[in-house]
This record gives sequence, C-alpha cells and structure tokens, in this order.
Amino acid sequence: MPRCVLVTGSTTWDNPEPIRRALAALPPGSKIVTGDTPGADACAVTVAAELGLEVSRMKKNRADHRAFPGQAWRGLNERMLATGVDLVLAFHADYGKPGCARGTVHMVEHAKTCWTEVQIFRE
Repeated sequence: MPRCVLVTGSTTWDNPEPIRRALAALPPGSKIVTGDTPGADACAVTVAAELGLEVSRMKKNRADHRAFPGQAWRGLNERMLATGVDLVLAFHADYGKPGCARGTVHMVEHAKTCWTEVQIFRE
C-alpha cells in the first residue's frame, strides 16, 4: 500500500545515499512531502524524481510567519504533517545533540504526538 512520507532534516545535509535507500524501500505509488530548503529537502526532491515518486514541496507562508514570528518553520512543519503523512524520515547528523536540529526535533516531536511513525537518520 502506498505511503505518504515526509522528509525533513538538516539544511546542510549533502549525502543523498541514506535518503535514496529509504525512499527506494517505499511501496510503489508512495508520495513524498518536503519543504523547500537546501540539504535534506533538496536531496529528497532529487532522489524522489529519480525513483519516479510524486513530490509535494511546501514552503512557509504568511500565516506561518504570523503564527510563529521568527520561527515560521514551525507552522510549515505542522502544515506538512497535516497533509496525511504516515511516516516521517528525519535526516540530521546533529539530531539529539543539545541546542542542535531545532526544526527537525520539532517535526519529530510533533509527529510523535500525532502517532505518526518516525525514523531518524544521523548518517
């Protein structure tokens, strides 16, 4: 059965191979949701295109900026998760280190409160 998968992570993530392995393991017809930043988001878009997966690339909007001044990514994270995502793939080498990966940690924690499956990749 196809899945709706959110890819999130570091804006400096530059290794497409873990993303390729994770996306290649998805059932045919799966859809990828991601943001519009460099790093993990951009790698996911490239890899998904190579694999023939549909991609929905979302970006921050005015409502995100109003709801979370200076942290509009929080609103984007919440909107992306609300698209029907049933799996979050998080790619961040510094995940779990104090003070690091704020956006990725926010997404993972929000996904868990929504009972959404999460997989974290640090390399």
